Amino acid sequence: MLTVSLAKHFFSDPTHLVNSALHSLTLTNPSLAFDRQNKIIYRRPCKDTESKVSIISGGGSGHEPAFAGFVGKGMLTASVAGTIFASPSAEQVRRALLQRVDGSKGVLVIVMNYTGDVMNFGLAAEKGNAAGIKTEFFAISDDVGVGREKGGKVGRRGIGGGVMVLKIVGALAETG
Repeated sequence: MLTVSLAKHFFSDPTHLVNSALHSLTLTNPSLAFDRQNKIIYRRPCKDTESKVSIISGGGSGHEPAFAGFVGKGMLTASVAGTIFASPSAEQVRRALLQRVDGSKGVLVIVMNYTGDVMNFGLAAEKGNAAGIKTEFFAISDDVGVGREKGGKVGRRGIGGGVMVLKIVGALAETG
């Protein structure tokens, strides 16, 4: 498979492309860590930080692993990236939930309303609950870019207000 970027570069391995983009975030922000095998960017645990509700989001990397850029104080606790145009697997998300975030105050799993993301993140949230971590799942499905008539055909995907929702829940979670 050959992937072409807008910068006129050719990449023969789309997984390497996604992993390179994710790894670069840790080079520019030392408060972030990277689980390369599972494509998870997460906040590094800090001894001085009080426990809070953790927030996980993510999705495919069709336009870059965008959600990874929202990991940080007052935003997401972790982001899970899929490959180019593919949702992350339920196993990747489960690992983020059980191994990369603090679940002592609960975990909110929140994604845009894409079928694969809803299915895989939702399944991981169920597995988190089964493992004893209070886990809530929410799909953002309001989208001003898709009208009501088309919304029934393609599904409202939550793109319009998604970042605002993530910022609001991230700020609330930061309060404890």
